[in-house]
Amino acid sequence: MQYVILFSAFLLGAFHALEPGHGKSVMAAFVLGTDANICSTLTLGFTVVFSHIIVILLMGILSLYLSNYFNLGSLSSTMELIGGVILLLVGIWILKSYYKPHVHKIDTNKSAIAIGLSAGLIPCPAALAVLLISISSGVIVDGLLYVIIFSLGLAVSISLFSILFVKSKDFLEKYVSNNSINKLPLISGIIIILFGIWNIAGPLFGIH
Repeated sequence: MQYVILFSAFLLGAFHALEPGHGKSVMAAFVLGTDANICSTLTLGFTVVFSHIIVILLMGILSLYLSNYFNLGSLSSTMELIGGVILLLVGIWILKSYYKPHVHKIDTNKSAIAIGLSAGLIPCPAALAVLLISISSGVIVDGLLYVIIFSLGLAVSISLFSILFVKSKDFLEKYVSNNSINKLPLISGIIIILFGIWNIAGPLFGIH
């Protein structure tokens, strides 16, 4: 029965990655707008998952043991705000590289980690709920295990998305004109900046 539950947690994580969020749009924009390869996009995907796990565990501990001292809603908003600022900076960095390619060369691995952190800082309600239910039921170890397995399923799906985005870029470079391809970093930078502004506006103005 335990193996069935663990497998179910893995599947839930894998299918959960198909839902809106988890930085897939930003990931696509990043891949199309930089020299990212499969290695750097996998770095991005696993950074999302790793930071997701850390944030969930942190919020689980705070909600159960330090709820009198911390407001989880404020903490979540702060993380979303920080994530938005990171996206904004990466987007500006990509635009600078587009207009001055020899002055602002992009380190794709650093950019991948930055974007992964920005997406992972936003708590995943499903994983948090699993952890809180397990802890409140007195099965803390099981709860941690479920969150880790859930996150592994998430990691597999996001990794597949990473590979898909890179292959899509290869397809575009093969069949689309060079002039259009050369504009991808410009479009990518703008999209990432807009996502950053959206993330910042949410906590500040409560618009989403």
